[in-house]
Amino acid sequence: MEIMEELTLKKYLNENSAVLLYFFGEGCGVCQALYPKIKKLITDEFPKIDLLKLDAGHHLKVAAQLRMLSVPGILLFMEGKEVLRSNGLVSITDIQAHIARPYAFLYGE
Repeated sequence: MEIMEELTLKKYLNENSAVLLYFFGEGCGVCQALYPKIKKLITDEFPKIDLLKLDAGHHLKVAAQLRMLSVPGILLFMEGKEVLRSNGLVSITDIQAHIARPYAFLYGE
C-alpha cells in the first residue's frame, strides 16, 4: 500500500483494527534480515494484523511525523492507538511477547 501522507495513514489506521508498520532503510542490512522474520511472525501467529512495509527514506515525512528516527522501526497500532514501538535490532521473542497480550485482548485469542 502506498501511503502518501499522514492523513491517509491515519485514515488507514482508523479503518483497520490492527496495523504493524515496519520502517526500513534500503541499505540497512539489519532491516533486510529482520523483515522476513517479522512477516513470518505476523502471518503465522497474528494473522489479523495488517503488515505494512515502508521505506523510511521514501516516506520521510510520515516517518518524521511518527517520530520514527532510526531503522528498522516497528510501530503497532490497535484500534488506532499505538501499542508498541521498537527501533533497531530487536529479538523476535520480545516482539512476539509485546504483541501477544494486546492481540489477545482485541481478538479474544
